[in-house]
Amino acid sequence: MTQSPLNMMIKSLIVAFAFLFSDFTTAIKDYNLTKLWRADTFQAEGDGDIFPFPEPLGYIGENYQRFFIHYITVTKSADNPYQYIVYGKTKVKDNICSFTGTITVKKATIEKSMDSPGYREGLVTCDVLFYEDSTHAGSGIIKGQLLSGFSLDKKGKFQYDALMFMADGFANNSCRATWTSYKTGKSKKCNWGDYRIPDSGDLDIGAGEISINEKYQMNGWEDFMNIAGEFKETQWWK
Repeated sequence: MTQSPLNMMIKSLIVAFAFLFSDFTTAIKDYNLTKLWRADTFQAEGDGDIFPFPEPLGYIGENYQRFFIHYITVTKSADNPYQYIVYGKTKVKDNICSFTGTITVKKATIEKSMDSPGYREGLVTCDVLFYEDSTHAGSGIIKGQLLSGFSLDKKGKFQYDALMFMADGFANNSCRATWTSYKTGKSKKCNWGDYRIPDSGDLDIGAGEISINEKYQMNGWEDFMNIAGEFKETQWWK
């Protein structure tokens, strides 16, 4: 039976899509992904300048109260090559709470970089499950999905994906999660990411880079709006 031009076009698009986005889930277990979430520095544009590793930007609740999260240690599990053991701290207002938990890779894809010849760019989709210290006031469970970008050069060197770091709208490590109180069982939206926050509504009104809407400034964003860059912030987790 002769195929219609439309069916042929659809099949061609499917083949092209499969070529561009290859499944990398089996292969990703052979890499150590810790530097996607915990490092001192990262290299921009693949082999460009070195920058301090970003602290995630986040919010919790419908009023976009600023939410801080810092990974103190991230260790690849000895038992599960897709799982990473995380210890860190969170902060909301003056409440600082330690947590332990896991980041578990569920899927990975990779494609040839369209802007940086010789590089491939990939994305890992992960489940996040963090347990804050239940003996601490105002603590709970954080559960969500994390999308983290990585890159590989011609030699297979694994890096945090910053090939487009200088481009407008750059972001990485986007996490959409829910925080649930141990005490009340009530849940709040709790999202964070590097340089931009996913699903942030009218909190972020910036074009090329994040810019906090003034009407939310008093919800923990005062210092962020008054400093030139996130890296000058005090290390609250120490």
